[in-house]
Amino acid sequence: MATSTTEISLPDIQATADQRATAIDAVGIQCLELPLRLDAGDGQIQSTLGSWDLAVRLAEGVRGTHMSRFVELASRFSSPDSVPVSRDSLHAFASDLLDRLEADEGRFRLKGRFLLQRSSPVTETPLPVPFDFAWRVRARRIGSDVRVKIMTEVSVLATSLCPCSREISTYGAHNQRARIRIGVSGPVSMTELVEVAESSASCTVFPLLKRPDEKAFTETAYERPRFVEDLVREVATGLRCIPGVGRFKIKAVNEESIHAHDAWAVVKGTGDDSPSPLE
Repeated sequence: MATSTTEISLPDIQATADQRATAIDAVGIQCLELPLRLDAGDGQIQSTLGSWDLAVRLAEGVRGTHMSRFVELASRFSSPDSVPVSRDSLHAFASDLLDRLEADEGRFRLKGRFLLQRSSPVTETPLPVPFDFAWRVRARRIGSDVRVKIMTEVSVLATSLCPCSREISTYGAHNQRARIRIGVSGPVSMTELVEVAESSASCTVFPLLKRPDEKAFTETAYERPRFVEDLVREVATGLRCIPGVGRFKIKAVNEESIHAHDAWAVVKGTGDDSPSPLE
């Protein structure tokens, strides 16, 4: 009969001393997929699949970190009655990460997809639309305090109609699909970021458009022409109107319909009430 591991003392090789006098900036695991309950900021809790990358800084005198503890920590969000993942719960998670891994610095990224309900403009046909999200979190212990920095990211599809094409053509104008990625520090929900991106474009995209919807879509985009430069500036203007927005980065890519290349633009900035780099 095999001896139970609870009946003997097993050596902890990771915790043994290392003599090479080299600290490791980040060591951990990546691509850990687990189910979770998500709070996207729209008042609804939804179930989705998340992918975790987790790491800590390893002191020079310690041989290795405890990889299984990363999995144990992330799995706290996976049960049906678990606390939903949100900016607040990740703030507490970051502190627990340092405690459990016995580290002074740590980082993680959680990415996945979430759904928001959208209705077509005329027939008002409701369907869920998926959006990519990510939270990037860094934590550092300073004395007895743990300082946490959180970036919230979303990716949004929209339509961008060319102002130049509209101006120089007798009729019509070329348009393209725009991919907008926003990253923001500060207590801003993913839902708010999606709404800013969609309202900044020529028109939002919908999973289903009947003929009356397509007519309304085409005419709305024609009345709201946007260069890729206009797009990122509009998003930046919208972000600065949200209380609590800190540092932000916006990238928009227009997947050109009349060129063999794409157009892109980036804006970095801060809101009116920018928090310190480490909250």
